Amino acid sequence: MSLLKFGGTLVCVGLPEGELKPIATAFPQFLVAKAQRIVGVAVGDRKEAIETLQFAERGVVKTHFRTAKMEELTGVFEEMERGELKGRVVLDLS
Repeated sequence: MSLLKFGGTLVCVGLPEGELKPIATAFPQFLVAKAQRIVGVAVGDRKEAIETLQFAERGVVKTHFRTAKMEELTGVFEEMERGELKGRVVLDLS
C-alpha cells in the first residue's frame, strides 16, 4: 500500500490457493488520508493483461520462477504438496 500514490488503487487479481493472507499494511487511516482503494476481481480482461505485462516489462513487477527439466517433475509436485514451492516452475522440454 505504501507504494501507491494519492488516489491509487490496489487491484487483487485472481483467487490464490492455500492459507488466507491479509494485506497487512492496509490501515484505514492511510486509505482515507491518501484516498486509496483496494478492489478485487476474479479475472482480468485483455487490456488488463497487457497492462500487467507492461508492468513486468518496466521492471515494476519481479517474477519468482525457476526452470526444471521434465525428469524433475515428480520432485516439483512433491515440493508443491509440502507447500515448499516458491514462485513458479517452468518446464524445460528440450
